[in-house]
Amino acid sequence: MRSFYITILFWSATALAQAQNSYTDSLKKALQRNTLPDSSRVELLLELGNTLYLSDQSAAAQYFLEVYRIGQINKSNYYKGEALSGLGNSYYEKSNYDSALYYYQRADSLYATDPSENARESKASNKASMGNIAVMQNNYETAMRYFMEGVRIMTQSNAGNKWKVIGNFYADIANVYHDMAQFEKALDYDLKALAAHKKQPDNLLLTGMLELYVASDYTSLKKKEAARSHLVQAESIATALHSSGFYYSLYNEWGRFYQKSAQRPKAVANFKQSLQYAKEKGSRFDIMNAYRMLGFAYRDMKDYAKSAIALKNALELTKALKNYRLEAELLKKLAWVETNLHNDHEAARYYQRYVQLSDSLNESDIQKKVNEIENKYQAKQRQDSILVLQKDNDIQQLALHKKRNLNIVLLTGLLLSGLMGALLYCNSRHRHYILKQNELLHTRRISELEKEHQLVAMQSVLKGQEEERGRLAKDLHDGVGGLLSGVKLSLSTMKGNVFLSEKNAMAVERVLEQLDQSITELRRVSHNMMPESLIKFGLGETIENYCAQINQNGPLRIRFQSYGLEQRLDESSEIIIYRILQELLNNILKHAGAREVLVQLIREAKRFDLTVEDDGKGFILDAAMAGNGAGLSNIRSRAAYLGGKLDIHTAPGQGTSIHIEIPLT
Repeated sequence: MRSFYITILFWSATALAQAQNSYTDSLKKALQRNTLPDSSRVELLLELGNTLYLSDQSAAAQYFLEVYRIGQINKSNYYKGEALSGLGNSYYEKSNYDSALYYYQRADSLYATDPSENARESKASNKASMGNIAVMQNNYETAMRYFMEGVRIMTQSNAGNKWKVIGNFYADIANVYHDMAQFEKALDYDLKALAAHKKQPDNLLLTGMLELYVASDYTSLKKKEAARSHLVQAESIATALHSSGFYYSLYNEWGRFYQKSAQRPKAVANFKQSLQYAKEKGSRFDIMNAYRMLGFAYRDMKDYAKSAIALKNALELTKALKNYRLEAELLKKLAWVETNLHNDHEAARYYQRYVQLSDSLNESDIQKKVNEIENKYQAKQRQDSILVLQKDNDIQQLALHKKRNLNIVLLTGLLLSGLMGALLYCNSRHRHYILKQNELLHTRRISELEKEHQLVAMQSVLKGQEEERGRLAKDLHDGVGGLLSGVKLSLSTMKGNVFLSEKNAMAVERVLEQLDQSITELRRVSHNMMPESLIKFGLGETIENYCAQINQNGPLRIRFQSYGLEQRLDESSEIIIYRILQELLNNILKHAGAREVLVQLIREAKRFDLTVEDDGKGFILDAAMAGNGAGLSNIRSRAAYLGGKLDIHTAPGQGTSIHIEIPLT
């Protein structure tokens, strides 16, 4: 976990470089002149706010609020956006992320209404701030969307500090990959950040932080000499800066370097220094991270008592920060440390909390999603280049279209006179047709009322089934699952503390294996009854995970494709579609003898399409629909409940293709 010191500090690089008492006093003196135009007054107020928010948030807030007042008088959304973004920075520095995000989001909507170059740059910096909060809250997918959007905005910008800002975004993206242990990708983006910064090398603090980030990547990749070289360069910069925030990051990275090099006393000494500077800086996140790293270092030295104290301090701060991934990690480490301290009850308590929290986190899926976002961004860049070429071609075609349109107008005039006579004839026939249609509509309405009655009955049954599934799944997961995990931990602790004969030890080992199998099976059953990920992450990710499980467990290979699922359906529709897909795949597994299956989900503006195709042995459709089997009947009923159309194409020896089209309102 690396500090996110970089983005919030460097958007106001000039202010930070000159943040001294004399500089602040000169700004205040200039502000007292009564003849200042509003534009100059706003610049001074923002400079004061950006200079002070790291050390005196209350004073900075007053300057930002004055900017907002001037923005209201002048009806300037840009001024108001700058004020709200500054307030967000103040709350961010105090680790009050909910309030910070509130102000950043309001600023983002204001910047979007201003087409100026200044607003474009501020919008990009604001995206970075929101992205870093998303990372702090363990929402990597949202963070990457913000960072990639910021790069896109600045790539199109003509701002003088364009490359410096793009470099900051690259460093933020590298932070995400570093936290997900994708160190090669992290190093790639950190080196891109350094290269971008060298195009505008005017900020010593930024240079130092980028040196630390590259060193961190090399440390994680176990390339010690490269890591040491960049740490030494960062250390020389620290001497010139005298910044608590920079010293915190420097000692934290030296601690990691010595920890990876198995020089544990040196690691502890550096993490203690890092904690001291984190407290001077006052950031709750940095204090938490320093305690966390110190706890790991004490654990490596087998000083479990000191490790437990440090990790508990980190855990309390993590709860306040709402960083659930780090909270799960600390709970697991504390359970291990308490076990070594022979505090079995505490160990079991921490481990059970870890199991409950970790079930809702699936980092491999998050990693996959982040990589997909990056790929989509690269594809969008290529598509934009193609659109520029197409636009030139469209201009050339426009002249030809105008000439053709003139000919069409003349021809249309001739046709209209002929059409008038035809319309009079058609009108009399149309009246007769309407009378017959009214009779048909009356008959059809009666039929529709009968179907609506059946649909209401079906809706009640399906709703009751899903509610009962959800209740049983929760009882199994929270009740029985928690008890089995506790029993497993107790047996594991007992095995290490009690002398057993070889035969009895093997028996206990078999019991533990059976408990593992029971817990795994229980989670699988609970997940199938009501997958928690469907509620949290949506239909696309849940079905993709379900297909991946089938791929792992058998000879059937499922290819999953989806499009347009960023906007979710309502919860009941997602559950019913998920059940339809379960039924279809179960039928294939039981009866089709297939080797490959294609599952495709497509959402468009007014419809949702589900397609499942297999290369199995197929069947006689009329016989299957006339039989007593519940599979196809359940699928047809659920599709009808959503107002969907079911289309099945199959024949013996030719596989099966099932398509369901569901209208969206």
